[in-house]
Amino acid sequence: MADSIISFLAAMIRYSTPLLFVALGVLVMEVSGIVNMGAEGMMIIGCLTGVVVTHHLNNAWLGGLAAMLVAGLFGLLFGALVLEFRINQTVLGVAFNLVGAGLTTTLNRAFFDGMNAGTTYGSFLGFPIPTYIAIGLVILAWVAMYKMKIGVQMRSVGENPVVVESVGISVKKLRYIACAAGGALVGFGGAFLSTGILSQFTENMTDGRGFIALAAVTFGKYTPFGTLGGVLVFGIGETLSYRLQAGGGAFPYEFALMLPYILTVLALCAFSRNAKDPAALGVPYVKSH
Repeated sequence: MADSIISFLAAMIRYSTPLLFVALGVLVMEVSGIVNMGAEGMMIIGCLTGVVVTHHLNNAWLGGLAAMLVAGLFGLLFGALVLEFRINQTVLGVAFNLVGAGLTTTLNRAFFDGMNAGTTYGSFLGFPIPTYIAIGLVILAWVAMYKMKIGVQMRSVGENPVVVESVGISVKKLRYIACAAGGALVGFGGAFLSTGILSQFTENMTDGRGFIALAAVTFGKYTPFGTLGGVLVFGIGETLSYRLQAGGGAFPYEFALMLPYILTVLALCAFSRNAKDPAALGVPYVKSH
């Protein structure tokens, strides 16, 4: 019994790791006032980039860094379109998801179909090293958001950018930083999913995780540790799903696939009623003169 529980918890933590990176990236952007509905697209781009670079360089860490760079550039593009052209953030996010899915599918079929990562990130005490990094980032995000100047400024930008501007701080600069950092974290989450969990790229492999990351941030009331809790709820559901599928029997296969999303929705409904969005979240900002 104890071995089964330990095995279940270990699997839950492992399956939660890529989503935790993505959710932290979403958190960084949304705390600054940017709605990242395009996390799904950025993540799938990170998945493909991670596999391709890892395959050619035989180093998963370089693959992860490349995914961070590419997704970070997409994050900057997202920020430029939002901040300079004031495009609706929700519509733009949907467009990024479509572009990410279409671009990776096309490139994979044309050049990379069947490519295997060939190596992974290594492990310590039975867990992949990125798992420890992800947990460390949760702690670092909390310290930065509540104890450091840059974090306080980010939260202030998400709440009242006019006040931030009035004290001589650039709202655009902070939001660009958030978009680049958030995109990079999302990209690494994608790379870890494709090279650390599965070791290859498959089309649409993110399977809605970008949207689950959004739900986890809302579930966590825009706090790092709360976001971790939301991610673990999905990890529990995903682990149960795999166990039920592996067990076979009369249990409906389709319900097993739905289970992680059902648990996430139920948790979101139960614990996020009083979640308060940043006041300026999704609101276009025009610098006053």
